[in-house]
Amino acid sequence: MSYYFEIDDQWGLLTLEYWGNYVGAGTDTAILSVLADLPLLERRKITRFGVDCRKVDSATLEDTDFSRVRRSERQLQHLLEMTDVEYRKHLGGLRLAMWVDPDSPTGELLIERVQRVHRSSNIDRAASICTTREQYLRLLGLPLSLDL
Repeated sequence: MSYYFEIDDQWGLLTLEYWGNYVGAGTDTAILSVLADLPLLERRKITRFGVDCRKVDSATLEDTDFSRVRRSERQLQHLLEMTDVEYRKHLGGLRLAMWVDPDSPTGELLIERVQRVHRSSNIDRAASICTTREQYLRLLGLPLSLDL
């Protein structure tokens, strides 16, 4: 699986752009890896996660189960060094959007992945699917004029 990431400090945005094969818990692994390389205060400022999967050409439903999702959430809490109360509050402020091409061979499968993960997640606003730039920006609470 290949991905590129970018952090926009002004908006507290971590963008992940995938291409090729989307493997298992790839997004969780990438987010945890990127955040682990940041100082604690910078980690905590990232509250928007944009995942661009328009160039993904294969994917599976592997690692969409409850236990995997909860394990990733516990790892994130540990990485953010937050108490349970602080973490629940933090989760309430997160925004996640996955941008897919519904006409691609993997579009429906990626949508199913997000739906399965959403059912297992403690995040109030678990990843929302979008198919346009405008939807993507709106779901992330960003200005429509933002240059991606």
